[in-house]
Amino acid sequence: MGRTQRQRQRRNSQTTTTTPPDNALHVLYGQLHALGWRNETRLSALNFAQTGRGLCSKSKSFQAGDELIRLPASCLISIATLEADEGFKQLFNRDLFDKDARISFQALVACYLLYQGHLYESTNDSPWSAYLDTLPSSYTTPYFCAINELQCLPEALLERTVAQNRQIREYYQLLKALVGEQHCKCCGQRYCEDIWTLAAYKRAYFTVNTRSVYIDARQLKQTKSHFQLLINGSSNLALAPFLDLFNHSDSVQTTAVLYSKSQEYVLTLEASSKTVLKPYEQLYISYGALPNLKLITEYGFYLERNAHDYFEFSLQDIEQLIVHNKELATQNYHRNIFKFIREHNLMDQMFVHIQDGCSHNLRVVLHLIFKQQAYFPNVLNQIAFGDVEQFNDVQPELSYLLTYKMKEYQGFVDALRRLSQLTQSGTVALGYLIECLRYLRDFEQAHS
Repeated sequence: MGRTQRQRQRRNSQTTTTTPPDNALHVLYGQLHALGWRNETRLSALNFAQTGRGLCSKSKSFQAGDELIRLPASCLISIATLEADEGFKQLFNRDLFDKDARISFQALVACYLLYQGHLYESTNDSPWSAYLDTLPSSYTTPYFCAINELQCLPEALLERTVAQNRQIREYYQLLKALVGEQHCKCCGQRYCEDIWTLAAYKRAYFTVNTRSVYIDARQLKQTKSHFQLLINGSSNLALAPFLDLFNHSDSVQTTAVLYSKSQEYVLTLEASSKTVLKPYEQLYISYGALPNLKLITEYGFYLERNAHDYFEFSLQDIEQLIVHNKELATQNYHRNIFKFIREHNLMDQMFVHIQDGCSHNLRVVLHLIFKQQAYFPNVLNQIAFGDVEQFNDVQPELSYLLTYKMKEYQGFVDALRRLSQLTQSGTVALGYLIECLRYLRDFEQAHS
């Protein structure tokens, strides 16, 4: 489940955000009520100092075990919604479906948002008009950074942004091949050529990416399967109007279940750092135990002192450390060692955690590169998967690596600060980098 445009406004992540106007939310209340939602917990949307728009109850207190919201499945935009929309289905000729050119359900829901958006604009007759009015017009993931801002970001953010861009463009081209030449009956323009632009599709894709909830689609009552051959993977997600105004916190645990008998999606507070949440106090949910790198690249925000955070390193980081460190650069490193590390995926899960220390794989890799003279694969195998006590001798190299990354990230921070103006995405990215620096410094102090 995701959020955007309600950027967590901590000390290092202040940003200006846009929120849906109150009248749009009032109309949404009415439409959801017509679909069967009764708002038993008396939820209301308010602006909060730390997060911007969020949800609270004006009359009810909550504690562990209490339901936060019970939303009828008819209020969700799910696979059942798409299968029941005959106008949308007519755009997709099943004869053109190709098992080697499928799209994710997320990509299809993004297309559905564009379809409903144009229907709303051209005829003012979309069943999801009120929900569309509550959606933000922009997002704060690094994907939407300006080019000069992207040039100031570390590889860890860039590689995920590049992957997202590649995926979105591929999906857009597939949709264009399927429906691009068809004309809208309302205005005569072509889909994917004139109406669904790539820029609009990017926004719609991140709407789904940041705001969707997980559901077990098998629990939905549906008999049609028009899109089955088009979708790659499961259709276990949905957009949940109003419910998606809940913000994420690392200090709560929540569960969500779609009940097949009642056809209701129920969100329950399982645990909280506070014993009782009083009326008008913001109610949070958990998207999962997610580190800040995941939060910023997928949802467009980060949390200061995130309880689930850790800092990852890549093998390229260690290679660059060797180049930039005078002491390490004078040594010889056999290419077989790096080949062995890559072939055995030892470069995965290389991270530091403030409480748990240095990860096993990071210790193994540092030991193999800096402490071993052997380079034959059979010997390296015995060492890498042998006694773990031998990997405790890498503290100096770990300190070098921490110092190198802190210097690198400080350079990115300084570069962003030198820009005359930052986009909202750039502002969030800057705050995230500052938080990464704080994390590395705290780790160094705790484990020096």
